[in-house]
Amino acid sequence: MLSRYHGRLTCLALITALATVGCSSSEEPDRKPAAPDVRPLSGATAFSHVDSVRLHNREERAVTACMTARGQQYTAQPAIASARGEETNPYGLLTPQRAAADGYGIVGEYLHLRSTPLPTGKPRTKAWQQALTGTAEQRVTLHLPGGTNVQYSTDGCIAQANAEVYGPDWNTLEPITMKLANSVLATVEEEPAYRKALQRWSACMRKSGHPAVDLQAARAPFNARLPTAAKDEEELRALGRDEIEAANADARCQREIGLAEAVAGVQQKVERKVLTADNRETIARYRQAKERALNEAAE
Repeated sequence: MLSRYHGRLTCLALITALATVGCSSSEEPDRKPAAPDVRPLSGATAFSHVDSVRLHNREERAVTACMTARGQQYTAQPAIASARGEETNPYGLLTPQRAAADGYGIVGEYLHLRSTPLPTGKPRTKAWQQALTGTAEQRVTLHLPGGTNVQYSTDGCIAQANAEVYGPDWNTLEPITMKLANSVLATVEEEPAYRKALQRWSACMRKSGHPAVDLQAARAPFNARLPTAAKDEEELRALGRDEIEAANADARCQREIGLAEAVAGVQQKVERKVLTADNRETIARYRQAKERALNEAAE
């Protein structure tokens, strides 16, 4: 009991130290209008952390009821994803506020996961697994845009819980919409206008002392250092400080060259070009199912 309590205190101390570093800047406040939070499909697939937890809990209750009705014991699993992990911008866009408080979220997410109990797991019978995920006889293949396929069984409690929470079409709407969002993101990142904006950002980062060719490369050194730093609290604090310093420079460069605005313009053109009328109808139905589920979860 003592070691677990001490571990939580250590995490709290580290988080406090990182927050102090993040708030210690003496620069003048940025009075520019807030940059847009650009996400594929106008953020259709994004969930706030509060909404995500609320829906997760409702899904787990539905799975538990389904498993109980089939004579199987099931323990509802708590949501373990952090707000950081769920709300991170998919392009890697950063606000100055987020960069100053949390850097890229690398050390912060590690601390969150270190202090979060893992879901309980133990060997299960074939009957239990089939009740949860379904049988091979009821397995269907869903063809996604771009030629990839996914499979799921319609008679499993997971599929039935999804249908109960989000509606009967969710098991097809969700993977198709997620695939469309990923396709838009990938296409945006290949567009010449995006590449030019990224080159301007990269030049700014090089001048700031944090050279990086793209947004993910800026994070790479800190991800690489984490396994070693995690073994020593002082090294972890140092990594957190370095991460916040680089993220602050990153956010400043994004702000200076108008990266978020550039991405928004490119994405708008890409979506007009690549999304068909059927795609847009699917996205609209996905939004409706999501909003309905959120409204019911809030009751």
